Amino acid sequence: MWEDSSEYKRCKGIRKNVVKKHITHLHDVYTEEVNKVALSAEDDKRVIMEDGIHTKAYGHYSLKTV
Repeated sequence: MWEDSSEYKRCKGIRKNVVKKHITHLHDVYTEEVNKVALSAEDDKRVIMEDGIHTKAYGHYSLKTV
């Protein structure tokens, strides 16, 4: 059915000779283990205001300094 049975490449709208000669599919499969903290007392995406109670998000218009 295919010229090279070990690799099946399909690219819609691209000429067959370009797909055959220049396009390769390289897949690196790996496993990554990640330990995430679900809930934390530290909120590192907000700025604590001077009163120690109120906060504002990073990028808030009133925090921008020129």
